[in-house]
Amino acid sequence: MATINTDIAQKIDIIVRENNSSTINLVITDSSGSPFNLEGYSITHIIYIDNVTHISKSEDSGITETTTGNAPGASGKITITFDTTDLSILPGSYKHKLTLSKESDVKTWMYGKFKINND
Repeated sequence: MATINTDIAQKIDIIVRENNSSTINLVITDSSGSPFNLEGYSITHIIYIDNVTHISKSEDSGITETTTGNAPGASGKITITFDTTDLSILPGSYKHKLTLSKESDVKTWMYGKFKINND
């Protein structure tokens, strides 16, 4: 029997330190390995546990194009920036998810554990 898998999400665990700043650089690609054109997409990265969001990042608050610092575009490169206020939440294990959405097209690109170590 054949299988068709449309799940593009990558499981990536992230570990950061409490009360520190942190930067994550990502390159989002399509199935052929070419940069995914992010123009027109809303990008959100949430840190949550038990359906309660503790940190939320978007193009308005902490997600930029890696090279220019502007809105993400055709390069597929993004930077997610966490400042000390973001990472002052209670140390422990959370979950995270990076979502790309454009009109009715929603893609979870990355998910996994998000651990905050004690400072």
